[in-house]
Amino acid sequence: MIMIAFLIGLVFSVPIGPLGMIMLKRSKEKGFWAGFSIVIIDSVAGFIFSLSFLIGIGQIEFEPNLKLAVQIIGLLFLLYIGIKEIFLKDSKSVVKNDISLNGKSVFSNILLVIGYYISNPTIWAFWINISVYANSNIFYDKNLLDYFLFSFLYALGSMTTQYASIKLMKKIVLHNKAAQVLKYVSLGLFVTTFGYFSYKVLENILGEVIK
Repeated sequence: MIMIAFLIGLVFSVPIGPLGMIMLKRSKEKGFWAGFSIVIIDSVAGFIFSLSFLIGIGQIEFEPNLKLAVQIIGLLFLLYIGIKEIFLKDSKSVVKNDISLNGKSVFSNILLVIGYYISNPTIWAFWINISVYANSNIFYDKNLLDYFLFSFLYALGSMTTQYASIKLMKKIVLHNKAAQVLKYVSLGLFVTTFGYFSYKVLENILGEVIK
């Protein structure tokens, strides 16, 4: 169980989505803690999601219209942050000294992670499948301690992958050509994943209209 939970966190936390792109962008421009603070909050959110789905709370069906409204709000907030952080920032400006995080910065990062989680339809599907698999093939006693340990190790694996990504980013930006390539790859990944989120939200809207 220990290795499986940690490996799931390692593999499924590679920063290829909007949140990962913003995290890498901030760490490049503002310093390590500007990006890693997002990683910590994301890991806490991953722990909460894992634990809630394993014990069954996360699979409770919410009122469809409320769920859709919250999802749209999260999507719009993520779009705003993405435009502000990825499209409007000068990718050539690299600040070597880490910025100090104040309460406003931490609160902004919490809102960013919340916006990402509630607007991302794949996270819910991912944890539904993982919780079913874990309860069927990993846990025997199915007690709260095992669920807690699994979720903690998943979060630790997630944090490890993203920490390594930030450190790798620091080395890449020292090479101008690599940094330029990374810039366009980041933009492409952000647009692609955000487009998919938008498509799923639109699909849900049309589904409610048809009903």
